[in-house]
Amino acid sequence: MKHHPDLFDAQTLHHDTRLLFKLKLLLGTVCAYGGEVPLSQTELAKRMGTSTYRIRILLHKLEHEGIIHYNNAGTLFFDRYIFVRDQAEVSQETLYAKNFAFFTCDEFLSEDRNVQRFVLHYVGKELIYIPGNFRWGYINDLYGPTGLLNIRTPKEAITILKKASKYLKIKIHTENFQVLNVHSKWIDMGEIYSEGAELWVTKQLMKHRFCCDFISRKAVWQIAKVMEDYYAKFGYEYATEIFDHALFSIQNYKRRSQTFFNMIYREDSSYIVNEEKNELNEISAYFRSVMESAELNYAVQLSVELEQIKQKKHMAETNLSANDEISIMNQELIEAAHSQQVKVWDKLRLIHSCWLNRFRQHPEWFIQHYYRIRTLPAPILEIKMEIEKYMNRQKNTRSQAHIV
Repeated sequence: MKHHPDLFDAQTLHHDTRLLFKLKLLLGTVCAYGGEVPLSQTELAKRMGTSTYRIRILLHKLEHEGIIHYNNAGTLFFDRYIFVRDQAEVSQETLYAKNFAFFTCDEFLSEDRNVQRFVLHYVGKELIYIPGNFRWGYINDLYGPTGLLNIRTPKEAITILKKASKYLKIKIHTENFQVLNVHSKWIDMGEIYSEGAELWVTKQLMKHRFCCDFISRKAVWQIAKVMEDYYAKFGYEYATEIFDHALFSIQNYKRRSQTFFNMIYREDSSYIVNEEKNELNEISAYFRSVMESAELNYAVQLSVELEQIKQKKHMAETNLSANDEISIMNQELIEAAHSQQVKVWDKLRLIHSCWLNRFRQHPEWFIQHYYRIRTLPAPILEIKMEIEKYMNRQKNTRSQAHIV
C-alpha cells in the first residue's frame, strides 16, 4: 500500500501535532489490503514510543475526521492509502506520495509548523519527487482566510518560502514561486517503504498457528504476492475469506501439506534461484493452487450452509399456525433465517462473479473441477453453462479432427 497524496494536504494538517502526523505516516506504512491495519493499539504505541492511552485518543480523533474506521469485528482500517501493484503502469489514479525518511527526523520536526506543512504539501500532495516534475504557485494563495497556510500577510508567506528552501529548491518571484525538487541531502536519507503486506500475512499465519519465527521472510513475500493478485482482481472481502480458508486447509491436512512446510520453513539464503530453477516461485505457485482449491471448498461449504438455513426456515414456516407464543418465536426464526440466507447468497454470487472473470482467461481449472461445481446451488449458474459450452466445443473439435 502507498500513501495517498491527500494525507499531505496542508489544509488537513492545521491542527496535527507531531505525534498525530507521525501516527498517520505509521498507519500508511503498515496498512495492508483494504487499508486493514494488522497491528494492535499496543503495538502501534510501542512503535511510536508512547502510551496506548495516547494512541487510543489519537485514533478516536482520526476516526472522527474520517481518516480511519473500524468494521463490525473491531478491525482497524486506514482510509488514506492507494493500492499500487509493482507491475502496474503509472496513471493519475495510482499516483502516490513517497514517505521520505526526513519527514520524521528531529531537524524537520523542529521547524515552524507552517514550514513543515508547506514542505509536506509540495513533496507529497503535489508529487514533485517525480523526475522532471515541478509546480508553480501564487504567493497570495498561501495566506489569508482561505490560504493554504494559517498566516496573515505576504511577508509571512515569503518567510515560510525562504525557510522551506532548506528542504526544497524554490525560485521566488514577486507574485509567484516555483518548486523544483527536494534537495539531495534529504532524498539521500532514504524512504520508509510499506511493510503492510508482510505484517498482514504474518498475522494471518500466526492466527493459524504457523511458527512464524522459523518461516523464511522471502517465503512470506511469495505468499503475499498471491494475496496481492487475489486482492487486485476480486477485492478485499473475497480475497481475505479465501486466504483464511487456504491457511486452514493447509494446517488441517498437515501430511498432504508437508511439501509446503518444507518450502517455507527454511533460511532465506537456502533457496535456489537461477535460470533453471526458482524455488521462490514454486512457493507462490503452490500456494496459488491451495487458494484455488480453497475457493471450491468454500463454495461447497456455503452451499451446505444455505441448505441448512432453508430447512430451518421451512420448519419455522410450517409451525406458524401453532399458538401465539410459538408463532412469534417462529416468525423471529424466519426473519433471522432470511437474513442469513441473503448473506450466504451474496457470498455465492460474489464467488460466481469472480469465477466468471477467471474462467474467461484460464478455463482449464474449471473443467477439471466441473464435477463439483455443477452441484452448487442457483447463484452458481452462468459459470456452469459456460463450462458446458466450452466442453461441448472441445468435444466437437476433437470429433472433427478425428473425422479428418
